[in-house]
This record gives sequence, C-alpha cells and structure tokens, in this order.
Amino acid sequence: MAVNTMDGSSGPGGPDDAEATRHYLDQISALHRDWDELESRGDDSVQLSGRARSALAEAVRADARHGARVQMPPTDIGPYSLTELALRTLIRDTVDGVPGVLSLRTTVDHDPVEGWGTRGLPRRIACRVSFAASTPDLPALADAVRQAVRGACAREFDLVDLVVDVHIEDLHEN
Repeated sequence: MAVNTMDGSSGPGGPDDAEATRHYLDQISALHRDWDELESRGDDSVQLSGRARSALAEAVRADARHGARVQMPPTDIGPYSLTELALRTLIRDTVDGVPGVLSLRTTVDHDPVEGWGTRGLPRRIACRVSFAASTPDLPALADAVRQAVRGACAREFDLVDLVVDVHIEDLHEN
C-alpha cells in the first residue's frame, strides 16, 4: 500500500503541481544566488582547488600545443591514441622528404566520434604542397607524395585505407 507523505497533494498534474514547481525553482534560484555571492567573496568552499585548477590548466595547454587525441587502429596489446601534432609531424616530414616538394599545410578528415577533445580514426588526408618549378612531371610527383604519405601512415600507424589528396598550391625555385 502506497503512502502519500505530502499533505493535500494530488497526483501529477494536479492543482498543487504548479505550486510545487514554483517552490522548487525558487529554491534553485536561491542556491544560485548564494553560490554567486560566496564565489564573489572568494570563499574557498566554492572555489576550485589549486590542484584542480593546475590540472585543468595543464590539460588546456597540452591540447593547445599538441591538438586533440586521435584514435588509431587497435594493436595486439590494445587500443591507443596519439596527438594531432604527432600525426601531422609524420605527414609533414614524409612530404618534405620527397625530393622537390615542400609541405605547406595538412588537413585530416576523421571518422565521427563521441566526446570532447578526441578525433576518430583518420580517413582522408589533404596535403597542400609546393613543388620545385623545374619538376618535369607534376602528376608523377603528386603520386610520389601520395604513395609516400600512405606508406608512412601504414608503416607507422597501421592506417592502410587512407585516401591522400595532393593539392599543388605553389611552385618554388630549388
């Protein structure tokens, strides 16, 4: 047998529902006012601890320096991730290692993923490059860049199904 401990209360949607909701919202507003007042006075009970503030600042700095975490294919010993900086550095070094090519900018399209500060598995890489003006066969050099990036990503990260686009944005003198 259910016992109603609220005097005079009818069920949901009854006449006391609106009054109860108003009372609840008044209590929430009062709590927010009290919290804001304590915070403005610098009361320690509503401030982040130094440790929490330091951890938060370090996470923000790391994210700004290294980029979001990128999910990678699982290995025999388990899943792993790396930073956007690590992925971009491999791509830039690989592109710059092709004779007559300079890496200008790289963008990566990732699989969708839930969560903040995380990118899904890389699926498409766009390399914006500058080729030596003396290059006799631009399509062949673009293909060499494409194959070099695909090979490095497969060898280092086991990313074998990557699409690599090469966009020639400039020509430079050797």
